[in-house]
Amino acid sequence: MSVSLEESIRRHSFFRDMGVGDVSSIAVHAKHLTFDADRFIFREGEDADALYLITHGRVSLELSTAHRGRIIIQTIEEDDVLGISWLSPPYKWHFDARALTLTRLIMIDAAQIRKRCEEDNAFGYRMMSRLVGIIMRRLQAVRLQLLEMEEM
Repeated sequence: MSVSLEESIRRHSFFRDMGVGDVSSIAVHAKHLTFDADRFIFREGEDADALYLITHGRVSLELSTAHRGRIIIQTIEEDDVLGISWLSPPYKWHFDARALTLTRLIMIDAAQIRKRCEEDNAFGYRMMSRLVGIIMRRLQAVRLQLLEMEEM
């Protein structure tokens, strides 16, 4: 028996304890995507137009540098969130995201999330509270990466 898109969103840790109305309002602006290993989901500088929920697989967040080539900043996995650059103008991705294995995602239209946050401040607060934790983990990953580079 296959699980509906709305049920898949509800089961994801990011939305797990959100209300049915919140999940339903998001699900109408979502779709399933699949990426084979080594395929880019998005590239730095492209329009940041989606929030992705990883439902299967592993994704690397990477930077391309002139002196060191590609640097993996963080690897994220099933039940994590990919993409936070849609939160703040100019809505461009700050990293490359590459599937390391066969990866299944739920892509949610970021413009619709922003619109819903503006229309329903309580929903916006719940979303931003969840996203702050993700932002802090990403900043910590970059910090650790910088420390490792300094030791080289």
